[in-house]
Amino acid sequence: MRSTLPFRIDRILSIVVTTALLLAMLPAVAPPETSLVVQETSRATLRDSPFGVNSHLATRYWDPASMHVPADVVARLEVGWAREDFHWFRIQPTPDAPYDWTFTDEAVRALNRRGVNILGVIGHPPGWATPFPGDIPHGVSFYAPDPQRFAAFAAAVAQRYRNYISHWEIWNEPDNPLFWKPAPDPVAYATLLRLTSAAIRSVHPQATILIGGVYSFEPSFLRQVAEAGAWQSFDILAIHPYVSPSAPEIGNLVAGVEAVRSVAEQYGARPIWVTEIGWSSGRGDRDPVGLVNEQDQANFLVRSMLLLWRAGVEKVFWYTLKDDPGNPYGLVGTGVGYFDYSRLKPSFTAYRVMVENLAGADLVVVRDLFNRTTVLDFEQFGSWRRGDQAYGDLTPTGERARSGRGAAQLRYTFASRANEFVVFRRERPAPIPDGAYALGLWVYGDGSGNTLKVWVRDAEGEVLQFTLGAIGPPGWRILEAPIVGVAPEWDRISGNGNGRVDFPARLDAIVLDDAPDDLASGGTIYLDDLFAVSGPEAYDAQFQRGDTTIDVLWAPAPVRASIRTGASTAALITRDGGSSTIIASEGRLVIDLGPAPVYVVHRR
Repeated sequence: MRSTLPFRIDRILSIVVTTALLLAMLPAVAPPETSLVVQETSRATLRDSPFGVNSHLATRYWDPASMHVPADVVARLEVGWAREDFHWFRIQPTPDAPYDWTFTDEAVRALNRRGVNILGVIGHPPGWATPFPGDIPHGVSFYAPDPQRFAAFAAAVAQRYRNYISHWEIWNEPDNPLFWKPAPDPVAYATLLRLTSAAIRSVHPQATILIGGVYSFEPSFLRQVAEAGAWQSFDILAIHPYVSPSAPEIGNLVAGVEAVRSVAEQYGARPIWVTEIGWSSGRGDRDPVGLVNEQDQANFLVRSMLLLWRAGVEKVFWYTLKDDPGNPYGLVGTGVGYFDYSRLKPSFTAYRVMVENLAGADLVVVRDLFNRTTVLDFEQFGSWRRGDQAYGDLTPTGERARSGRGAAQLRYTFASRANEFVVFRRERPAPIPDGAYALGLWVYGDGSGNTLKVWVRDAEGEVLQFTLGAIGPPGWRILEAPIVGVAPEWDRISGNGNGRVDFPARLDAIVLDDAPDDLASGGTIYLDDLFAVSGPEAYDAQFQRGDTTIDVLWAPAPVRASIRTGASTAALITRDGGSSTIIASEGRLVIDLGPAPVYVVHRR
């Protein structure tokens, strides 16, 4: 996310000067340039917690003496982890200045004393450390710094906090042109990542390194970093799968995880952490109209966490703790200013309630409670016509089928570094059930990461394109995409309509697109059982803690659902923590669902 720096740099530095004495008064066992001492820890850390928050205490709370105020708010969430910034320009504003740890020391102390683990993000160099002459020397720069000097700074940070921080993320969104100027450069970032990782491990061999959080739906940058030889320089793959203002289900949040996993399967599996995900509760950088309100934000928080958990993500960090002016992503409202943490938004309560109810529980499965209707089973293969792009063939096969005796085999060759794709249009388009709101396809992948898409022809004669997702590793898995809402201009293949799917509609084509364009590839994938999703849309995330079952249920639109139980009664806990008792009938619990998730605690 874009850094928020409303104070002038000289104002920040004046605060540093006035608070330096406070730091000097704290006890230490080594010179302040090399160590930090925290005298006490009030409770055990929650290292295994899957939840976290982007806290920004050191960079967006400018009173070290009262750092306990926002730290107490983080502790009340009980999420276990905080993602904290360690900005070079704040710590060393001039090349000959000693490191000033005033704000980072206080943030680390405050969080550590409350048992909160810290993921440190190292970035934002001062202008003097970059080749761009237009930056203020002592101010923040988003240009790429000298990698050797950056690595030296990172080693100093890791050395000072090695007893309190073991996880370090190298840069924030290096694939984002806002944060790597003049333009993202995967080769340059790979160099910085290699040098910085080695420098940190030289002073803290047990440190865990995260690649700077990348946008996961377009993993070409990540692939190029790997090709540049930096894949072995990090331990955890950090991603930022933003889909706002779309709901997590409509935004196909899980597809962003699958896209980067396809890259990891090729270069070496890595745990996946989502170090930023969020929705603004009103107008923001990704939602200029303000489609999402505070209630939506709270609902999307819980639903996105559960969907990402299902996708195999190990930890998820919400962006962010407190609203920025004009960008209300926070769990805490703006209030009367940067020091006011008193207005807790519904999303704060929703997060805390989720953590309380799922603490120590294991995810069993996330089931959807809606209907799937087969559109094509490939038993009767039919006739398909390839488009003008002669990059592949679609043929029937009985060698590898998910069900029945038949499937489709798609062989392709993308030989150049240009944008290449191949389209297979069905001579007799297959009808899609009226009211369907998603299409899915079982795919046996080859690990290429290429993108599979479908074309839908609607009642207006308009042909719209929908992206199912990235081709993953060998093995059958579902790629699925919503077909509701207005398609962007680049996905309107032909016709002049309203950009929406108007029924009756039919499947017109299957498309394989190379990803990224600048890598040649070739291989074979298999397709089977293309289906449409319709009926009441509802979800059930099932957790188990000992002999207790927790079902977390929600439905984007109101619907009545029932789940199986072995108990006579169950506790129903709302998103905001309210509790009531529901009575089972003939081994079933009947619940009225809506966009706000509820927790049903019982014995299966």
